[in-house]
Amino acid sequence: MRLVIWLAFLATVPTNAYANTTVISGAQVWNGKHFEVRTLAVRDGRFVRVPRNKATVEKLDLSGRYIVPAYANAHCHVTSADRASSDGFLRAGVFYVWNPNSIVLSKQDKAFFGTATTYSLKIAQGGITEPRGHPEPLYTDILAKYVYKGRQKEWFIGNAFHYGRTPEEIVKVLDKLKSQGADFVKAYLLHSEDYEMRKDDPKFEGARGLNPANMPFLVAEARRRGMKVAVHVETAADLVTAAQSGAAVAAHLPGYGGSGTEAMELSAKQARIVAKSGIRLTPTYGLAAGLVDEKASLAEQKATADANAKRQLENMALLKNSRAAFIMGTDGLGPVFDEAERWVAIGGMTDPEAARVVFETGAWLFPERRIGCFQPGCEADFLVLSSDPTLDIRNLRAIEQRYKAGKVLNLPDLSKDDALP
Repeated sequence: MRLVIWLAFLATVPTNAYANTTVISGAQVWNGKHFEVRTLAVRDGRFVRVPRNKATVEKLDLSGRYIVPAYANAHCHVTSADRASSDGFLRAGVFYVWNPNSIVLSKQDKAFFGTATTYSLKIAQGGITEPRGHPEPLYTDILAKYVYKGRQKEWFIGNAFHYGRTPEEIVKVLDKLKSQGADFVKAYLLHSEDYEMRKDDPKFEGARGLNPANMPFLVAEARRRGMKVAVHVETAADLVTAAQSGAAVAAHLPGYGGSGTEAMELSAKQARIVAKSGIRLTPTYGLAAGLVDEKASLAEQKATADANAKRQLENMALLKNSRAAFIMGTDGLGPVFDEAERWVAIGGMTDPEAARVVFETGAWLFPERRIGCFQPGCEADFLVLSSDPTLDIRNLRAIEQRYKAGKVLNLPDLSKDDALP
């Protein structure tokens, strides 16, 4: 009886019903835990059920290749609305980005992102700090001279950064961020364990942030407005404060900028608190690799690099063993595979663990979309790799093809002078 019904249904299906369908066979497809050989079908920019009658479909054999979700960067400050910038991200496999502190983008700029040929972007607009806290001096004393020429220092307040000294100020700032089109909120904690000592001392300008006592209120108010909060952290106390406040993301982990002091050292108890909170961790550990004192001897530089790696490994191991959740971000222009390779190089993660974080980040950053999956209805954004990154994390670089909305992205050739974001 079922066979009769099925045959009757087939008789009603137009012969060209699958004309715009591409069936991909032979590839090893990421299933969330490991690779397995699967057959996929794509139509109208999404994955669909594989048709039984493949007579009219386009067939693509990707035997020996590896299909993975497009990469994402949860922490990147340079996201220009121009073709060259977008092509750089896409070339590196990055389709989804969060910018956690951006000058207000125009409607025209925002319309540039998230098309069939450009990467998707969410922005926080200016972050929330206190007077002369980070990043105020960075903008007004440095970037105003070299990047934002012609801007008066007063312009940066309310655009590049906001003051949140009191609950009343925080409410006004959050309302302004919402009106500016912020997708999420960036808040700054720097050495919060020494907040009272640093807050009025000119010596610590640029090296302090919000009053940690205000963080729970800030997060709760941001949530009421439908916005997650990413918190810049420096020390173990900053990370714990961010976690206990209910923040969604820790932007950096203690030790990202070098080994520093004991304040950068997490305890097992602190790691458990962080993990239990569910906060997502963006280590940006690769930044430490670029911190070199050119005046130091080679032996001293190596000793510093070894100390940095040791501190990062210890913190990452505690957090990972406590089942904390990680996402991928770089802070700067470096490609995400540099950061993933750093995690593996210091011994903080295995190749499969680091690869899994890379594959899962996009879906967490854009939960309102069906991305990073290969079931019917999921967006057909994916990468084709020539080698397995779970065996060697460096194979994240082995991108042969990039598919966006089910179509191959044809990008300009990479010149020797171009840098991958």
